[in-house]
Formats: sequence, C-alpha cells, structure tokens
Amino acid sequence: MDPRRQARVGRRAGIPRRAPGAAAVALALLAACGEPAYDGPYRHVVLISLDTFRADHLGCQGNPTVATPRIDALAAQGTRFADATSPAPTTLAAHTSMMTGLVPRRHGVVRNGFVVHPGNTTLAELLAARGFRCGAVLGSFALASDFDFDQGFEHFDEDFDLLVDAAHFDQNQRRAERVTDAALAFVDGVGASERLFLFAHYFDAHAPYDPPAPWNARYAGPGAPEAASQEDVERAVQVHQRAVLGTDDVPGARGLFRFGLSRELLEGAAGEPRGADRDLAALYAGEVSYLDHHVGRLLDGLAERGILDDAIVVLTGDHGETFWEHGDVWNHGLWLYDTTIRVPLIVRLPGATGGAVVDTPVSTVDVVPTLAELLGLDLPEPVDGRSLAPAFAGGAAPLRPIVSEATQPVALPRPEGSWPLDPLPKSVRDGPWKYVVAPYLGVEQLFHLARDPGERTNLLAEPDARAAAKRDELRAVLEGWLRERTPRPSSFNRAQAAAVAERLSELGYFESSEDDGADEGE
Repeated sequence: MDPRRQARVGRRAGIPRRAPGAAAVALALLAACGEPAYDGPYRHVVLISLDTFRADHLGCQGNPTVATPRIDALAAQGTRFADATSPAPTTLAAHTSMMTGLVPRRHGVVRNGFVVHPGNTTLAELLAARGFRCGAVLGSFALASDFDFDQGFEHFDEDFDLLVDAAHFDQNQRRAERVTDAALAFVDGVGASERLFLFAHYFDAHAPYDPPAPWNARYAGPGAPEAASQEDVERAVQVHQRAVLGTDDVPGARGLFRFGLSRELLEGAAGEPRGADRDLAALYAGEVSYLDHHVGRLLDGLAERGILDDAIVVLTGDHGETFWEHGDVWNHGLWLYDTTIRVPLIVRLPGATGGAVVDTPVSTVDVVPTLAELLGLDLPEPVDGRSLAPAFAGGAAPLRPIVSEATQPVALPRPEGSWPLDPLPKSVRDGPWKYVVAPYLGVEQLFHLARDPGERTNLLAEPDARAAAKRDELRAVLEGWLRERTPRPSSFNRAQAAAVAERLSELGYFESSEDDGADEGE
C-alpha cells in the first residue's frame, strides 16, 4: 500500500498521527512515489485562503469604502482574476476542491464534518512527493485533521484558542494575528536551502463579527456596537423573515440550515437592509481590514526571510456571505448567489511586472492545475479545473461552463442511494449567463450578470424566447455535467458534533449550535 494511503488508514483507525522529521517525510514520499526532487524555477508556493470573504470587499475589486491596501498591493504585483467562483459555499468542501482541483461531486466531501477520501490526491501530497516542506496553519476547526484534510502536510497547526460556545463561536478558531505568527514560526523551522509549501487559512471574516480595536470602530456609525455575536446575527436573520412572512413564527438561521428556504422567503426578499444589518456589515468590513493587515504581516515576514521573491503566491477564498441582498440572509451554503460563491483570486509570480486583470469567469478548482503547469508537475488523474497559466503570459483564461452546488439544508429527505447534494441548488455559469435550479423547491432562475450583477431579476419569471432557449441550453449542460461525475464515498465524522455538545453542556447550554463547523450531517 502507498505509505501515504497507509498513514491515512491508520489515522482513521485511531492510530495517533506522528510528526516525523523533515528528512524522513521527504525521503519517504519521494521513495513511495518514485519522483525526483523538484528542481524547477520556483522555489516556494504560498497559498493564502480567506474564509467567508466576499470578493466585492477588496479595493482592487472596486470597493471604495473598505480598506485592503496589502491585498490590493499583491494584486498590483500579480494577476487578478476578477470573476472567480467557488464550487461550493461551505468551508471543507470548497477547500478540498481548492486542494485537489476536483469539484465536490468528484472528491466526495459534502460539507463540513465529512471526511476527505484517501483516494483524493492533494496539492500538499504532490509537492511533498517532490521534496517540498509542506506546512498548514488553520484559522478554524472546519479543516481539522479529524476530517483528513491534513493529507500530505508534514506540519499541520490546528492550535485554536477561541473555543465554541452557543452565543459566540460556532467552532474552535483563532484570529489572523495568531495565524500569521504560527505561519512564520513554521517558516523559521524550514532550512534556507529547502523548498516550501505554506498554506495559511484565515477565518476572521466568518461570523461572529468581533474585530479587535481599532478595526471594531473603523466603519461603525455613531453609537454602533463594536462587536456582534452569533445571537445578534440570528436576530438579524429573523427580522427579515418576519418582514416577509408577516409573523413572529419564523424558522431562523437554524431552521433554514436544517430544512431550507421556502419559495416565500426566497422570492419575497426585498434586498434592502433592515434592523442591525448595516452595523453587522460595518463590523464585517472591520474584520476584512484587520485580516488585510495580518496578511500584510505574513507577506512582510516572508520577504524578510528571503521567501517571497522566490515564491508563487496564490490568494483566494472558499466562499462569501449574503448580507441582506437575498433570501439567504446572513448565510453561506443555502443558495448560489454571487454574494456567497464569488471569491478573490490573485496569483503573483516571482519577478512578474503585475497588475493584469482577467475578466473571464474562472473557478478555484483551477488552482491545482495552474500550479501543476507552472511547476511542471504531473497530475495523477484528470481534474475538473483548467490551468490559468496562459493568462500570465498575456493569453486568455479557458472558457468553459463553471458549476457550483449548494451544501445546505442538511435534513431534506432524498431517495436511498442518492448523493446528499442532489436535491440542493446547483448553478452553471456561461459567460455572463447564470442558471440556477433548486430541485427541492422546484425553482429555476436565470440571470444575466453583466446587466444585473445583483441578481435581482430572474429572467425565467416571465421568460422571452431568448431566456427560455438559454435556460434549456444551460439545463442540458448541467444535467450532462452531473451525469459525468460520481463522488468518492465520504462519511460524516460525528466526533466534532459530540465534542461541541459536551462543551456546550459544560458551559450550561443544553442544545448544540450547528452551523458551518458543527454540521449534523446525514
């Protein structure tokens, strides 16, 4: 058995994960794969992931209000893909796609709490097999080794200090400052002559919205709160639901997480802020600027250590967050509006003059094939992504349909043997056109994003001949795409849900909080 696979099987059987020495890791993987050490032109790879980060909150993406000078500067040095989409609006599924080049319907991870199948080959495994020292530093438990996301990493730092509680944190996590400190500590332990792959995961833009000073007051209006808890977010959700339903008997965020949107909530959303929405958005913006500062610290630290000038740097995200724009208020996972699936994607190459902008729609599944082409790595199997490398030489990014699948709700009935995401919303992009179908609601939507970037006008509400023809075309594309893909098996790891319930019980709560990181699974 491949030693990498054997190690994973051992962990799944309860054998403790050891931290072998760097030389042992490199030699074992090189021997197992029969691969020579990498000797190409790029010494290092740095992959920065911004969790729950809306692409429209970057200055370089046209936001005039939220300050993101360090990420904007990175974009000015590299290539910015202005229309990047995530294949799934939830953390673990989207990151597994980012690390494998496969959509969830191939790699098999449904949503948070599911286990990454050992048959998937990750970017860390590809690079470790060629002698790279691979280290990951996590911002939240959603990517923890409990779910085998650590495949290929020699160093996997999941030391969280903000622990779950019902009112504030829905999963164990840590702030950007500590992520940056831990990432630089890993770099300091790597020899100057060695090649490095660093994965840094930042979670601050995720709820609750509690940025440290001075960022907590940076965008707040007079008398506005300087923090918002999970309970504050839940109240904001309910304000919108009451306005649409005309009753105090509303499902709240937890009810939507379990059973999904109704047509009334989906189609009745006004798209305007209510209640505390603007205060929450101001705090979210504070989190973004705080995060930008510490991403800048990471880049500065890498430059001081002589890493940055020889590194390919990729900065992207897993998903965004709807505020008040649509019926999936203050949520990611329920639907596939651009508020939740459009993410940043910036690639900076050593020595590049930078500043290029690519408007062609692309996907985060393109990260692995892009790096593979740049580094001259052979991919072990066909992937869903396409290499974006031609765009760095003045060429075009590949045009093709881009598909995403929603990951919530979690408790819908479905036929035995079907995949959990089958009843949930799916979308396909073709240039400016975007088609969405939600089988569990019997809803279809068609948007022309160039004319309607806010996705406010469903062209299928009263379709003309052109809209009907485009719907039929994209429906056929999506149906073919689904038929061609079979997900690898994945089981839900209930250990985290049990640990959350135990901790909440110790804190005096009697009901577990289940959101992005405490998924109740199937």
